[in-house]
Amino acid sequence: MDEVQQMDQQNISDDADLAKLQEDLENAMNNWKRTAADFENYKKRKEAENKELIEFAREVTVAKLLPALDSLEQALRHMPEYMNHGTGSMNQGFEKQYENWMVGINGILSQLDKTLSEMGVKKIEAVGKKFDPHFHEAVREVESEADDGTIIEELQSGFELNGKVIRPSQVTISKRKLL
Repeated sequence: MDEVQQMDQQNISDDADLAKLQEDLENAMNNWKRTAADFENYKKRKEAENKELIEFAREVTVAKLLPALDSLEQALRHMPEYMNHGTGSMNQGFEKQYENWMVGINGILSQLDKTLSEMGVKKIEAVGKKFDPHFHEAVREVESEADDGTIIEELQSGFELNGKVIRPSQVTISKRKLL
């Protein structure tokens, strides 16, 4: 072969190698782009899973705290009234301790309410409202002058977290007296 033919064959071979390299580069770039997109999707999925896990943990935590909150509220509801049966200094000391105790218990309740509120927990309004099975659980029905289905007593507070009911209010609803 002459020198010109060899150079032509060399150029054709170089062009083929260049085309192959460009094809390989394009394939590698496409694979890299797919991998990068898959990784972004994975990160978004993980963030959503973590957010869901945090919300679930918050719901469980709140659900575990509610019985303690209920107990404190019940204790205050059924707390005996202090009757001063004398003017002695001993009774005055006891009366002051009793008042301090009441203030302390109310303070604990306020702290719990504030903490729950900061976590996104809201008490469900009940007394005086119309019964709504999405937010209330009717435990008892009593005859009353109020309209049918009006909540006249709340037996246990209900709560919602981020718009989702985690515990409905247990309520007594009215049933119109028949004349």
